[in-house]
Amino acid sequence: MKDQEAANNVDSSGSLALAIADDKTFAVEHDPAREAFLKQPLGPLIIKNTVPAVASMLFMALYHMADAIMVGRSLGPEALASVNILYPIMAFFIGLAAMIGVGGNARVAILQGAGDTEAARRVLGLVVALGTILGIIGSLVAIFAFSQILTLLGTSGSLGLLAGQYLRAIYPFFTTMILIFILEQTVRNDGRPNLATGVMMAMALLNIVLDYIFLFPMQLGIAGAALATGLSQSLGALIFIFYFARKNFLKKPGLRFGIPGGGYPVLKMIAYNGSSEFLNSVAAGLTTLLFNRALLAFLGSAGVAAFAMVQYLIMFGSVIIFGISVGAQPILSYNHGAGYRARVSGTLKRVLAASVAIAVTLFVLIRWQAPLMVTLFIPEHPETIAVTLEAAAIISWSLLLMPIGIIGSTFFTALEKAWQSLVVALSRGFVFTVIGLLLFPSLWGTTGIWITPLFSEAVSVLVTAYLFYRWAYSPPEPAVSKVTCEPLPSLEQ
Repeated sequence: MKDQEAANNVDSSGSLALAIADDKTFAVEHDPAREAFLKQPLGPLIIKNTVPAVASMLFMALYHMADAIMVGRSLGPEALASVNILYPIMAFFIGLAAMIGVGGNARVAILQGAGDTEAARRVLGLVVALGTILGIIGSLVAIFAFSQILTLLGTSGSLGLLAGQYLRAIYPFFTTMILIFILEQTVRNDGRPNLATGVMMAMALLNIVLDYIFLFPMQLGIAGAALATGLSQSLGALIFIFYFARKNFLKKPGLRFGIPGGGYPVLKMIAYNGSSEFLNSVAAGLTTLLFNRALLAFLGSAGVAAFAMVQYLIMFGSVIIFGISVGAQPILSYNHGAGYRARVSGTLKRVLAASVAIAVTLFVLIRWQAPLMVTLFIPEHPETIAVTLEAAAIISWSLLLMPIGIIGSTFFTALEKAWQSLVVALSRGFVFTVIGLLLFPSLWGTTGIWITPLFSEAVSVLVTAYLFYRWAYSPPEPAVSKVTCEPLPSLEQ
């Protein structure tokens, strides 16, 4: 079958169209966002969707960076280490949120691409309900297992005290932090990337302002940094909720909150498709725990702080690449749902080329300006600065390999190819990281710790390239519709 620009016969004077294939006819609600994703030229469409997503991710990285700078300058490197120590527990709930949000939004976009708007609304309602329940459960776990969490992380003394203060201040906001993660991508799926980016930018700026107020004039300590994050993200989540609630009230076309539906088949699809994101996040938490323990054994808290700062430097590159993949996800999912394989392939090639070019640019920048960047965090701690620069000199090479794994994982998730996405995510984020941490430190000491991220990214490139090759030469699949996930006749003529 050949791609054609017109997926449906759309009645320009009405809100519904009839899609006809293989002697079967079904109604498709006219949705401008869907029309754009399926019909606009790929180049402008990718720019339109990825630039706002990248801007959003950059602002998120900016506020994380500003948060770390202000925490480091106000409270010192041990406070920075305390937040990193807490990450493994946070990663578990972040992973569940990612599984629901990423798996659910991919299902929503594919249903939209196939023209099944009502089913997409019901899945959106289900995803929001699941995110709300998860947030409540996470807060209750933090309340009733507070001391056990800190014991599990191996914290003690002032490091444990700081980690406990941060956790106690952040857990009331778990629900809204999960909902903003889910709904930001849903707004992009609804064809409003600029709105999603505007809200995230405003949230990031508010976080920075609140960081300054809570850490310096009010001197609330590490709890102030947690409050700034929780309050700003809650405001962003409320704006997104109002956006969809208003569409419900006015009965506007496109995505709206629907009555949660689909039952077990859709829950299974969401969990299966989002499993790679869940396991990737959990793996990140586990590997962070392993990194922290290795670094504490070799270098103490200074090593943990150094690794955290290098991660902040690398974060700019990873979030830009991740922003490109997030912006491209609706394009991939809509066109996959409509059966437009050539547009899917064209999108993949373009986002890979752009990501590699950006990674090379940022690698050069970090190699050139690493000393200046590090002194922004802890200007009066020369020993920690020296360790950080040593780590950055090695770990920064992983930037050059990062685009393949990040784009690959998101690409396969967008197409609901969960096992491929899972293989990429685990290769990149867990299996080879654990192998490296088990082998390399015993061979080369702290240098072996810094080599591990580079080793993991390099192997994942080979794995992802093989999976891309298999997809490119696999037979095309039928379009998918209905909340039951049944195949539809292809819209491609």
